[in-house]
Amino acid sequence: MMRKKFSCICFVMVMAALFLAGCGRKEASDTSGAPIETTESETAASRMEKAMIQEEASETSEEEEAEEVGEAGPGAMESSQNQDPDTKVEAFAEKVQEAVSDRNLEALADLIFYPCVFITGDQEKIILQNREDLTKQNPDMVFGDDLMVAVANVDTGTLQVAQKRVVLGEGESYITFQVKNDGTIGIIEIKE
Repeated sequence: MMRKKFSCICFVMVMAALFLAGCGRKEASDTSGAPIETTESETAASRMEKAMIQEEASETSEEEEAEEVGEAGPGAMESSQNQDPDTKVEAFAEKVQEAVSDRNLEALADLIFYPCVFITGDQEKIILQNREDLTKQNPDMVFGDDLMVAVANVDTGTLQVAQKRVVLGEGESYITFQVKNDGTIGIIEIKE
């Protein structure tokens, strides 16, 4: 895939260099759009070579950035430092909404910071110490009608972070998640 991308870039660069040489332009630009002064004796091939070297350096830094992100547990996607905090919260809330609407205990378990408090519809308080504590629960008990409606009705774009916590839901039923200092986000309380 990288080879095809590189070949396409080379082709475009050759065509651009030939066009610039044919038009008699004395100025080219690098990949960032900044002008590069050139002389009449500088050939289109040497300009193309400079542009290719700059493009390779740019691709290398993009690949290194992608490797640095990695997965780090709950909220790992949201821990990207390039992402706006509000965007991280909204993306995480959408993941929670999807897990609840799908009644997917496994997906919900992946989004939790353990230990987590789970309060049943009968007001029984259960401390979930690990993912198995949640996945062994009856899905009907976890995903009651009240919780499903309360979570589904939230506009994730309007969520507010208060004391590093966000409440997703309306009324008696809700899911609370926390934003940690390192940028990760995870559920800390579920109330059916």
